[in-house]
Amino acid sequence: MNEGRIGAGAPTRLIPAPRLHLVEPGSSMVSNPMRAPDPNQPPPASVAARQALASHIAAVLFLEAVEAGSDKARELDGELFGCCAEAACADRSADAFMDRLDALAEDDPRFMPALEAAMPLFDAYAAAVDRAAQIPARTPEGLREKASLLLLHLGTGQDHTTLAASLARDITGRA
Repeated sequence: MNEGRIGAGAPTRLIPAPRLHLVEPGSSMVSNPMRAPDPNQPPPASVAARQALASHIAAVLFLEAVEAGSDKARELDGELFGCCAEAACADRSADAFMDRLDALAEDDPRFMPALEAAMPLFDAYAAAVDRAAQIPARTPEGLREKASLLLLHLGTGQDHTTLAASLARDITGRA
């Protein structure tokens, strides 16, 4: 037997490690562990059960991570989400108002008062976009929200440089 000394001189005996069976008894892998399993044969029941359990655990962990991620995103980028939602709401309201204005001719006496009444909507939209440009996106969800706002803003014909530069800073990590 192999004997050796460890530490302060206590005699030790090396014990062979037990043989681990990682495959089902009776499967093709038991007789020849170097041979690949037959792909045309279903895996043994316990292997299939372990694979199903592993898949289930991975799916549960993924869903928990997504849920935790969205909660964390709301915590970190909540103010940005609010500004983006406010801008989208003001944009929809302004679009609806402009659709009604389009029905009036510019020489109609109701046109200018109606346009002046719509100005607070445009101001609210511009203020929300300006605030969103000042708030850094800290999560992938925040980046997506700011990018969506930029796409909305590109369609308005207004200057989008500040919002685009803010998004670029967020993506590159520059302050």
